[in-house]
Amino acid sequence: MLGIVAAFASCSSKEDQIPSDKGALLNVGILGIEDVVTKGVARAVTDADNNGTTHAKPIVSLGDVDALIDTQEGSIAAADQTSSVVQKAENGAAKASTTGLKAASSTMDTGVKFRLVIYDNTNTVVYNQEVTSGVNPQIQLVAYKPYTWYAVSLNEKTTSMPNVTSAGVIARSSLANKDVLYASGSFNAVDGANYLNIVFKRMTSRIQAKLNVRGLFGTIENSTSMSLVKGSSNATVLQMGDFNILTGQFTNVVDVNSAVTASAMVEDSSNPAGTVKIANFFTLNTSAIAANSLKIKFNTLKVTLDDARVRTFNANTYTFPDAYTPTIGSTYGVNIRLIESPVKVKGILWARSNLVYNPSHTDSYRLKSNPGGSTVATKDTEFWNWKSATPTGPAGSIDPCASVYPAGTWRMSTKQEWEAIGQPNDKQQQLGLLWGAQYAYVWNRDSDNPANTAYDDNNLTLSFGGYRTKASSFGGSSVSGSPAGILIGALAAGECDYWTANSSDANNAFAAKSNFAIIAFFFSWGSITYPALDKMEGRNIRCVRQVVNN
Repeated sequence: MLGIVAAFASCSSKEDQIPSDKGALLNVGILGIEDVVTKGVARAVTDADNNGTTHAKPIVSLGDVDALIDTQEGSIAAADQTSSVVQKAENGAAKASTTGLKAASSTMDTGVKFRLVIYDNTNTVVYNQEVTSGVNPQIQLVAYKPYTWYAVSLNEKTTSMPNVTSAGVIARSSLANKDVLYASGSFNAVDGANYLNIVFKRMTSRIQAKLNVRGLFGTIENSTSMSLVKGSSNATVLQMGDFNILTGQFTNVVDVNSAVTASAMVEDSSNPAGTVKIANFFTLNTSAIAANSLKIKFNTLKVTLDDARVRTFNANTYTFPDAYTPTIGSTYGVNIRLIESPVKVKGILWARSNLVYNPSHTDSYRLKSNPGGSTVATKDTEFWNWKSATPTGPAGSIDPCASVYPAGTWRMSTKQEWEAIGQPNDKQQQLGLLWGAQYAYVWNRDSDNPANTAYDDNNLTLSFGGYRTKASSFGGSSVSGSPAGILIGALAAGECDYWTANSSDANNAFAAKSNFAIIAFFFSWGSITYPALDKMEGRNIRCVRQVVNN
């Protein structure tokens, strides 16, 4: 009997020797964000091809700018109840566990801020700090105790995480149009290393608008602004409320009027810098939106051109033809590729400026930022050998207009189209005081083609630039017919030279050509003619819109 009592006492004595503040070190990491698609296959909001090939998609008009628009939908499925796991270190190393976990489809970037709040079994907050993904906070806890934890993020790197009230609430004013991510769970701390691997859930419906201005040949100016609206009154689609981390629920939900400026958009690094940005919209609104009701509204649309000028477009909206029902956790994406609107003359859709080649840009084939003529300085970038891949390359059968982004949107103009617009409606000349001159032909736009104040000219303007002579083995090439003048037009001359897409024979192709001269202040404007000229001479190219019948 004494032996039994002694043994019990010994055991009891050993238990009493176990310290109540035994050390537990909590290591925290982010596994990612749940992004499980229930409809179809998960797709990012990206172009199918780097050159943005149109794939026969219809081009829509947004007023003074055109667009190719693609939409896609995917929803995030509910994950298993266990969205994270706390592990015990064994033999000095953490052992991976997949029990109860679904793989996260999207990762959280390093440097994203989130708030981690931990309660002990007496509902006392033992940890409430802003934490950064990729940085292990290594939190000291007491072993052999149960804990409950909550993590909230706005998926941002620069904005500090708002704090929670004593009731565990984050005010909606801090959450308007934010990507609210949330996770929670509980664990029993063990002595030594513990591991908390967090998988966040998205608590809103997300709509991503990917704005692409590569077809405008510039970059998105920072004051550009977009909103998400619906109906004839352009009411906001966005809603937000106070968020309770203890319940995972929103209360006091209200409408939010929120626009996203370009400075706050996410840069798409797979495209040339400044040309493609993503505007994210987040809402708690799950009400069905009828067909022809949901809209993307451009409050301000500005593009910085190659020559550093800023082109400002009028406020426009795009109305989605389909019905849409936002779902919490889902993502709806729209890819908006803006394209220069053409000038319509005699039913033909003409580019507003000449084709140029700039190999310093990813989109080397570009439409010039103004309708001005070519010069000696630009003879190897604006004068093209007939159907050559580059301006000075071999003449051939390649249509360089077809390579203008988005590929397949434009093509070379034909001789038939030149003949269809006939002779110009107007003629322009600017004569220097002592020397220099500029000349242009102007065709009036069709009456159903509205004025477009974003561009230099609302009509079809063809400036005189001359042409580049055929290169010789001795002296290279030169520019002939370049506009010139002296003494306010006492003596002046120049040529207008544009290629058509039509070949005459193996060595020649048809061009649209004219000339201008002033002798002793007497003007002489030539008519547009269509001679067959040497394919290895460089001429301007004016593209026309490739019309796709859908």
